[in-house]
Amino acid sequence: MKKLLSFLMSTCNNIFLKNPKGAVIDNYKKKPILSVVMSTYNRSAFIKNAIDSILNQSFDDFEFLIIDDASTDDTVKIIKEYNDTRIKLFVNKEHKGCTYNYCKLQNYSIGKYICHIDDDDISRITRLKEQFDFMEANLNIAIAGTLIETFGENKRKSWVLYTDYHKIKFSMFFFNPICHSSIIYRKDFVEKHSINYDIKKIYAQDYAFYKDVIFNGNGKVVCLPKVLVDYRMHKNRITDIEHCQILQIENAQNIKEEILSKILTPDEVLYFEQLVNGFPFNEYDAINVKKAIDLLSEKLSTQDPVYREVGEEMKRDIDNGVFVF
Repeated sequence: MKKLLSFLMSTCNNIFLKNPKGAVIDNYKKKPILSVVMSTYNRSAFIKNAIDSILNQSFDDFEFLIIDDASTDDTVKIIKEYNDTRIKLFVNKEHKGCTYNYCKLQNYSIGKYICHIDDDDISRITRLKEQFDFMEANLNIAIAGTLIETFGENKRKSWVLYTDYHKIKFSMFFFNPICHSSIIYRKDFVEKHSINYDIKKIYAQDYAFYKDVIFNGNGKVVCLPKVLVDYRMHKNRITDIEHCQILQIENAQNIKEEILSKILTPDEVLYFEQLVNGFPFNEYDAINVKKAIDLLSEKLSTQDPVYREVGEEMKRDIDNGVFVF
């Protein structure tokens, strides 16, 4: 009996400690409920702003996972200057690309939710709190982005226009309607449906990720109707580097065709693509785009009649100059 009591006391002493005031403290670290993830490469000019915007959040129950993709500037040095136990830094020996890093970060994350931030963007102080509260209150949502405000030397209008799930799903047949740097998503959802970033998609990997969530996992994707991320535009952003931009457009086109093929015949896909040529970021024929919208809303309305009204709203937005970037 004495040996048993001695064992129990020893075990308890290993689990609990007392602070100077005598309060019992759990000796095991609490698992963070949220994992913030960032892939970075040669961002010494901007990364401090991005990191500070996360560490200074009004919500602090998170781990902050950062993968440096073999930077050749002072990026790693800047990250190592932070003395914050929430930061977990991984350094690639060779350049792998952000898609590879996003895939790894999802696997490394231990939070209930995963939240992305790009290495040159800024999260507003209540972002994590508001997104966490929203996800806790809306258990049917797989991914929630936010509205964004653009800034920087190449500043242009935000393409994040819709917050409602049906409008976002409808938009997916035309372009990527979500800002990746603003998303939060449920880890158990993507694990259940075996969804992760496709390392074969070097560019437009976020578009492919949303496609898998919506069309393969039948998950709902929405946006909070509030600006919670400041999205930096500059000449060294991947989407603004000419050769990267060409590859991204090609990849996005392939992903869009994958989505279209889920409801259209091969001939209809070709016809649809001809109608929407240039839409929405370049010059396009509004009359032809409206024909494509009618075709799409007619097909989708067999699943849910709401898509007829969604199509009409998009046509009104075209008339009102919403799709001018």
